Amino acid sequence: MVFNVLEPALTRYISLREDLEGFLRDKYGQDHPNFDFEVEHDCDRWTFEAPEKVNDKDILRLIDELQAKGQPGQVAGY
Repeated sequence: MVFNVLEPALTRYISLREDLEGFLRDKYGQDHPNFDFEVEHDCDRWTFEAPEKVNDKDILRLIDELQAKGQPGQVAGY
């Protein structure tokens, strides 16, 4: 497994652990149904384990989805 760290520029748009965990389960859950992604928020960064390095494009897609839903705490644009 790969330890991932999201930079603060991306982290600030993901306010809920459940949103990041849901994204990871959607992306990897079929192949890893019982995997604990060990999602943590520390020093303005989300950290987590995943089967591979999650690229910024995927994280930006998650941010777009959250903004489209109008999640509290989300800021338009990045």
